[in-house]
Amino acid sequence: MTMHSHIKPALPEDVVLSVRNLEKDFTRKNRPPTTALRGVSLEAAAGRVTGLVGADGAGKTTLIRIAAGLLVPTTGSVTVLGLDSVADSIEVQSRVGYMPQKFGLYQDLSVSENMDLYADLQGVSPPSRPERYRRLLEMTGLSPYTRRRAGALSGGMKQKLGLACALMARPRVLLLDEPSVGVDPVSRQDLWAMVQELSGEGMAVVWSTAYLDEAERCDDVLLLELSLIHI
Repeated sequence: MTMHSHIKPALPEDVVLSVRNLEKDFTRKNRPPTTALRGVSLEAAAGRVTGLVGADGAGKTTLIRIAAGLLVPTTGSVTVLGLDSVADSIEVQSRVGYMPQKFGLYQDLSVSENMDLYADLQGVSPPSRPERYRRLLEMTGLSPYTRRRAGALSGGMKQKLGLACALMARPRVLLLDEPSVGVDPVSRQDLWAMVQELSGEGMAVVWSTAYLDEAERCDDVLLLELSLIHI
């Protein structure tokens, strides 16, 4: 699989995520390595929504996980907020918001318990939590549901809780891995409204999607093209 990138360049002073000549191979026992990403370069700017667009298997999740400091690239470099995603991976993880597919929730915990857990993981100080929780619950409309178990929420409500958890530490970069899959159209619209509000406040947002209508709503677009190599 070979990936190619196409993106409008951002102004240098606005760039908070920079990817240069990125490649990622996954080794397989007794088989040749699988190439997930090859020759990918991009820049994501503060105050803009960058669409990461491609079909299933094109490498979107791999790229987002590398940018979040969770995977190590084979070659190339990724810089987030001036930090190297490999050498400074722990700090990168603490300074970006990352919402994985399925929203990264603990299904047996309540809304409040999920928020408490993410606040602990992201080092949010206890005195600042009540106001932060209030703001996030207000933004997502989850205030009436704080005692409800996450597994009992609708797809759209899980999406909003996942976003609230990703935003817990006020990140400057927000990475969303196909956030609209499996949710209703109204919830998709709600999420877009929240994301546009966040980007308007200066946050850099990377939105992974296979949907061209979502790509059209982004400020910048990176297209990951899937090509099959027959051996």
